[in-house]
Amino acid sequence: MDRECFLVYDSYRFSGRDFMVLACFGAEDRRLLYIRFFDESDRSLVGNVYVARVEKRIAGIGVFLVTPDSHVFVREKDSRAVVYIKRQSQKKELSQGDLVLVQIERDAIKSKEPLGGFVITIKTPYFLLKRPGEGISFSKRLSASDRERLSTIRHADGALLLRTAAGEADPVWLKQAIGEAGETLDGILADGANHTGPALVWQDNDLLNRLMSAFPFARNHLFVSRIISSDKSVCDRLGEISRLYQDQGLGLLDLYRIRTITDDLLKKEVWLRSGANIVIEQTEALTVIDVNSAKAGRSDAFSINMEAAREIMTQIRLRNISGIIITDFMKMDSDQQRSSVMSVMRQMGQMDFARVTVEGFTRLGLLEMTREKLFASVNQTLTGRINYDTISSVDAQ
Repeated sequence: MDRECFLVYDSYRFSGRDFMVLACFGAEDRRLLYIRFFDESDRSLVGNVYVARVEKRIAGIGVFLVTPDSHVFVREKDSRAVVYIKRQSQKKELSQGDLVLVQIERDAIKSKEPLGGFVITIKTPYFLLKRPGEGISFSKRLSASDRERLSTIRHADGALLLRTAAGEADPVWLKQAIGEAGETLDGILADGANHTGPALVWQDNDLLNRLMSAFPFARNHLFVSRIISSDKSVCDRLGEISRLYQDQGLGLLDLYRIRTITDDLLKKEVWLRSGANIVIEQTEALTVIDVNSAKAGRSDAFSINMEAAREIMTQIRLRNISGIIITDFMKMDSDQQRSSVMSVMRQMGQMDFARVTVEGFTRLGLLEMTREKLFASVNQTLTGRINYDTISSVDAQ
């Protein structure tokens, strides 16, 4: 069953720079689930469609392309369906110099170029319409009655996926929206065919679509009921789902403690209820987390480690820490205790919007795990840096 959540979307000034912050809270307990910051001076490329030139293709790896705005990488598994604008060879697929359409799926992270795909997709909260492709499919969470009610919807060209939210939409309106999306795709393909070199063909300027795609809500069975902002122009663009916050006495970000939460997410040290703490060091290569007894008093190592395991999973989700993560827990006496710690982390990892893999303990007693890279961490977005220096000594914290 989907859980209700709501979003707070507002302006946020940090160290003299302007950002927009998007925070997702559970509707029942108002607990922060996710948070993202968008640099107003650094527009996201996600959703943009380009005519791109193929630089090279590496078998089993993927395709490297160039656009007017950046280099783009498309994984091998995503390079099967291609819309060609100009081909160097009719026999060889994706040759150097080919012009193709590519859509940005993920912005650049750290030193990695933006990730793209050759299937061009119009995304809305209610459906996805893709080309190349064909047929109609339904979200697994759509009820049988909703599927039957929506089964009369047809589309002229492309692969159509009706999402969970389509179950609440009026079929007549939905059919019209799908038709408009089809016209947009027609325009993208026609415009792309007119270019003789790399060029920007289309940008998704639909604010609602961008916010509803900011997190993979469906993966966590989350249903967004409203989006709150103190900016009237933002609410006007979002339509009926928006709620305008107008209290002059208490700012929206202060009401939901977003400034305080952000300050805490930028700190290396996180204190636990037991008096113990964890220290988080982000570097270019990996993230190192150390668990310390600190002021825990008589608490035993295992109970501290269990408490730390839960907090670590919360912190990496809220901070959006990705890549390799190494944790140095306090020394445990048995494999059973280590197994319990991993079990808690794997269970919480299933609630994360990014894929988390807890690998296990090394011979030195360090826990290895990885987390999928979807977008830049809070630290990197707000400060523009991560720690490239030698990892500081835990004892110095």
